[in-house]
Amino acid sequence: MERDSNRSSLKMRAITCIFVAALVISFVYSVDLSVIVKDTVEYISQDDNNQDENVLWTYVCNSGTTCTREKLPEGQERTTLETCNMICSNLHIWPQPVDLQLSKKNSSTFHKHQVTVQVDAADEVQQDLKNATDIFMSNLRDVEEHWITDADVTFLKINIKVAGNDRKIKMSTNEEYNISVTNEDNNVFVNISSPTYFGARHALETLGQLIWFDTQVQKLRIVHDVQIYDAPKFSHRGVMIDTARNFFPIKKLKKAVDGMAATKLNVLHLHLTDAVSFPVVLPNNPIFAQYGAYSSEMVYTVEDIKGLIEYARIRGIRVVLEIDAPSHANEGWNQRAENLVICGQDDVFNGHLNPENNETLNILESVYRDLLELGTYDEMFHIGGDEVNLTCWMEVLPTMRKYSLDMHAYWANFTNKIFDTVKSANENQLPKYVVLWSSPLTDNYISQLNYKDNVVVQYWYGSVDDILSSGHKVIFSTVGRWYLDCGFGPWKPSMTNGVCDPYTPWQTFYKYRPWEEFASYADQFLGGEACLWTEQVEVDSLETRLWPRAAAFAERLWSDPEYFDSQDAHTRLDVHNRRLRKRGIQTAAMWPRWCSQNPGRC
Repeated sequence: MERDSNRSSLKMRAITCIFVAALVISFVYSVDLSVIVKDTVEYISQDDNNQDENVLWTYVCNSGTTCTREKLPEGQERTTLETCNMICSNLHIWPQPVDLQLSKKNSSTFHKHQVTVQVDAADEVQQDLKNATDIFMSNLRDVEEHWITDADVTFLKINIKVAGNDRKIKMSTNEEYNISVTNEDNNVFVNISSPTYFGARHALETLGQLIWFDTQVQKLRIVHDVQIYDAPKFSHRGVMIDTARNFFPIKKLKKAVDGMAATKLNVLHLHLTDAVSFPVVLPNNPIFAQYGAYSSEMVYTVEDIKGLIEYARIRGIRVVLEIDAPSHANEGWNQRAENLVICGQDDVFNGHLNPENNETLNILESVYRDLLELGTYDEMFHIGGDEVNLTCWMEVLPTMRKYSLDMHAYWANFTNKIFDTVKSANENQLPKYVVLWSSPLTDNYISQLNYKDNVVVQYWYGSVDDILSSGHKVIFSTVGRWYLDCGFGPWKPSMTNGVCDPYTPWQTFYKYRPWEEFASYADQFLGGEACLWTEQVEVDSLETRLWPRAAAFAERLWSDPEYFDSQDAHTRLDVHNRRLRKRGIQTAAMWPRWCSQNPGRC
């Protein structure tokens, strides 16, 4: 509440300052002062999300499905669009729960200070649950000066019961939860139960979506007489962000985590390095960032990475750190050892580690130890392996020209050595899941790789048939379906077309169900990742490239609805998009605001 009052105070100061400036301008240039002030106030109010509708309209629920905008009769209290939507049609929860039972479409008003929380859980997760409930409470927007007004309920009590004591989310973590919201004698009781902290965290997110701030009565409002059972279909539901092509401060990555938590995504995959930059300061190899970062300020310190990992964990998200190798390597690498990189002299984007340099695998092992020391998700380890160019190896390395080696076998042998290097760095134990990107090499020669039970292919293009038939597990990130960077044209003079144009709209993210085509391999699907390569993305556009499309992707992996109800999906996602904005997350527009204010008419 202090934040809201401070924000109101700051806004009033801003308006005052602009008014004075406008007065000066109007005097000097004879500008209409009323227009300047009116535009300023409207802009600030719109940004506050409190003046989102014309107060001359009210909303009426028709046929129990659609809210209709009507002129407000004189003397009648208006119903806001948000209130009408929540008590009229299906509850606007995103992602859609597995099972939702709503016995009545009733709601009650309350104030934030009336909320109490009681926890029944092991000591190990008590602090985590306190952190999660603090986040939940911080997302409840209330206005302190209106607390003196009466609310419908005397108190709102949240009971949380967690059976297990796991504090680290893994592939096998049970994220299911049950939640019920009831009104008994004008008191609201919320009961949450889950086998794990992470399921309880998801339940608090769902509860937050059953609550909204009713701007008409200036109180919080909650839907009750609700029972929900929920659980994800896939255990790997991720977003990949490329932090090498352009740098993103930790605070921006945390904003991405906030959006992921709101949509129940659970993996943040950072493509930390690429040929053009090496922005992460490794504990035992700081020279990479010293020479490979864009500047001394554009780096992730040990404290940055560890802090981000913990920030994400509390929000139900595990972090996977990827340093790409043996391709996509250039800046920073050659300062670690002489002749460590080849093929990057004339084309920096084509740098490869030198497989014939005796130091290459030793340096990789040191780098992998650093990643593990940083606290990365050690059940899963991503080696990169993207776009290995065999022509580079064959043309540059004299041994290969002399003996005409089978380059595909050579690739497989070197990749197996990388797996062994990961194992050595991880105290001689290979992580359960070792991930590499798909390529023509994995399409046709994956059978030559060792550790079939451990090696996972992150599929983005090519043929997935051989990968699946060989028994390997798959994470889907199919280009043209789940790529967030497509559609912005060429980004360097030598290009004539964009890498993966055209633009991929949220409907494509939502409708894509790759497991339908390969139903017989269902046990090999770990899930998917929406990928954001950032050649044409910088700080100001990061969030709008993610949302709302990554949210559409999230529902596909969480509950995977079998049919696409266009009207329902549009309306629910629009509501969630605005929910994200109210939490301070920037999102791209889905349609004209008129469509939001006139449900079912676009």
